[in-house]
Amino acid sequence: MDYDFLSRIRANLTLYSKKKTANLLDGGFRSIFRGRSLDFDDLREYTYGDNVRDIDWKSSSKTGKTLVRRYIAERKHNILLVGDSGTKMVADTRSGEPKERLAVMTLGSLAYLANRHGDDFAVLMNRGKGMDFSFFKSGEVHFERIVRRYETTIGQSHRKDLGALLNYVADHFRRRMLIFVVTDMEGVSHIDDRLLKKLTVQSDVMILVISDAYLTGDNAYDVEERDYEPDFLQRSKRLGRLERQEREARRAEFEILCKRYEVGYTVIDRENEMIDRIAELLEEHKGA
Repeated sequence: MDYDFLSRIRANLTLYSKKKTANLLDGGFRSIFRGRSLDFDDLREYTYGDNVRDIDWKSSSKTGKTLVRRYIAERKHNILLVGDSGTKMVADTRSGEPKERLAVMTLGSLAYLANRHGDDFAVLMNRGKGMDFSFFKSGEVHFERIVRRYETTIGQSHRKDLGALLNYVADHFRRRMLIFVVTDMEGVSHIDDRLLKKLTVQSDVMILVISDAYLTGDNAYDVEERDYEPDFLQRSKRLGRLERQEREARRAEFEILCKRYEVGYTVIDRENEMIDRIAELLEEHKGA
């Protein structure tokens, strides 16, 4: 077990919870229950889109804030973490940080948030010749096993791409879920209109993209070909401009696709911005 990953995840989330909020998964998403539970849980401040019938006028008058009643069904989720893997994930990000480390930290932070929220969560990834799936559970032990599971999977070669993994989810999972996909731009190329339409029928989907280093630049190394890129390619200014334009066009096209199906989407370049990107993604998706 890499306890460095676990300690850094806990430290990052603890610091963030002091700065803003630890309840990033509250409300605004599809519950695992049908309808609303009658079990009253607590109160929270009114946000746009809340049912006005849930306003607790007595408590609101005492506090000077508009408060709504929150029910257990609004808080409980099944969370599926889909981790992209393979040798491509051992490259670097645009900022020069290891993609592998950032992907594990991102997926681990989502698992940690789910566990603190009291949700059941599972991980699904490609591993070797098949798919690897953990059952939906909660608890510290389950959180640690998931992080370790994903960490040891990255770098292994496998036959299926991310599209095949997500199609399996759409075709075989019959429960309401929050689906978080941790991938890169190559993985995004396997997510199309038809697939997002299938996934969002009954689940909320959010995609977190770990950026990839550019082809052009000093000492660009291809982790799949296991060789450095030719010097004339790395130092071509024209190729560099074209590469950036092509990436921007792909990103813009995918953002339009995500908006069509109300899918959350963000790009993460470095570890020190990871928690803020996750928080922004959750807040924006809840308000969509």
